[in-house]
Amino acid sequence: MSDSKGSDKSKKNKKKKEKEPDITFFHPELLEIPEDGSPAYLKGYKCKKCGQLDFPKLTPCPSCWGTDFEMVKLSRKGKLYSVTDIYIGQPGMKTPYMFGYIDLPENLRIFAQMEGEIGSFKCDEEVELTTGTIRTNMDGLPVTSYKFTKPSV
Repeated sequence: MSDSKGSDKSKKNKKKKEKEPDITFFHPELLEIPEDGSPAYLKGYKCKKCGQLDFPKLTPCPSCWGTDFEMVKLSRKGKLYSVTDIYIGQPGMKTPYMFGYIDLPENLRIFAQMEGEIGSFKCDEEVELTTGTIRTNMDGLPVTSYKFTKPSV
């Protein structure tokens, strides 16, 4: 027969593990920010069996069902296909903000948050990859990921 009072005391003496804040990229296979200070890039995945390039990685390959992929650095610049301004957003995202579709030279269309002034983007203009806060998490801390903005001159 065990002493329930002793086990109750040991439970009370144990410190509650604090929750780690979520400040990571929303998916590490999408974006690389090199530690050497070189520019960030998006990660495409090319099927080694048929050569199809996808972003994000699709497993298995939708063309040939292959499961072996090579990571490819995607272009940092593309053309804005479409953009929308959002004034009523989800929790953790400061409004207004913008999302757009960007056509990359690799024949990929990327959906991304845009960085810049509301109403300042036009379809078919060149945009460039950047990184920044895309939202705050439930702890109120910033979550960093990729965005697109007008190219720096």
